[in-house]
Amino acid sequence: MWLFTKNSFISVVQHRERPDDVLVRARVRKHLERLFSNEAKEIYTDEGADYKYRLLISKKELAEVVSAYIMQRLDYDNFKAAQEADDPTWKRFLSAAWAEGCKLQQ
Repeated sequence: MWLFTKNSFISVVQHRERPDDVLVRARVRKHLERLFSNEAKEIYTDEGADYKYRLLISKKELAEVVSAYIMQRLDYDNFKAAQEADDPTWKRFLSAAWAEGCKLQQ
């Protein structure tokens, strides 16, 4: 599962050996830190992986973090206009994802 927020992009997959846990991955460490501030100390790096930064948490913890984000921080009516980051690479990434989604829709 991919999840985009105002200032983060993460990928979530089932842990291969632990059915109650997920591996939350990001290409930018800050993206994990912004969403999982309490768990930031547990973020680790896998230099050989496609998503370099990783965090192992329970599905329940993930659900709580996502639910809290929705209830406390989802306050915009236009996702692209709500972006907090001034990073031009981040904005290009989001624009590219949006443009590809338009092509898919057609």
